[in-house]
Amino acid sequence: MQRSARMPNASRRRSDETSKATETPRRGTGRTERGRLSRQQLIRAARVVFERDGFLHARIADICDEAKMSHGSFYTYFVSKEEVFQEVVDTVEIDLLRIDPVAEETDPIERIRAANRHYLETYLANAKILQVIQQVATFDPEVRQTRVQRQDAFAHAVERRIREYQKQSLSNADLDPWLAANALGGMVAFVADQLSSRDAQTDLDFAVEQLTLLWANAIGLPMPKTASKPKATRRAAPAKKRAPGVKQRSA
Repeated sequence: MQRSARMPNASRRRSDETSKATETPRRGTGRTERGRLSRQQLIRAARVVFERDGFLHARIADICDEAKMSHGSFYTYFVSKEEVFQEVVDTVEIDLLRIDPVAEETDPIERIRAANRHYLETYLANAKILQVIQQVATFDPEVRQTRVQRQDAFAHAVERRIREYQKQSLSNADLDPWLAANALGGMVAFVADQLSSRDAQTDLDFAVEQLTLLWANAIGLPMPKTASKPKATRRAAPAKKRAPGVKQRSA
């Protein structure tokens, strides 16, 4: 069975650095069941506030109000808004870039299809907070560094799988596995972002099958002949906007 790729955890690293810097550990960091529940309550509330107000306009007071906790309770579990934001980032990105373990005998196309579906479903379910994370990464070096580390870990896992396919003569041996992993991962990420930003309803099954076909063709994997070809869903053309003051002609 394949082992899942381990994602870098920024909040754990920050917690380790904090504990080393202070001789007395802070209270309420999850040692008791009540502490763990209160901490998770603040993290869930923080996500709601970050999605609603954005990172820059979010306030600790608003997070506490959303969590229905006293404002002083926040500092029992977190030292800053940045710290609780990183916890939110961890809960979303680690799941998004997770590669679940699968049996070694699993068909390569099924592996790719399952990975594409997981990424699209997870991205679409977390689109709002992912937009905030992308914005924060443009000015917060730590968030940006953590994202790069996670994306690299994900790409290395994909790279190893492509190398295995090449050794088994299933994939194009002329491909550079690292470059292919980054290019194809970027393709899926871009499509997920595009689907989440459009008003039209997403045909998820069609998107998954098309991305799987592109993936397979790119690395030279043959698609099963028995596989059913997904049909594109017809989408209504957007209504043309009329210029102000211009009446529509009658037929």
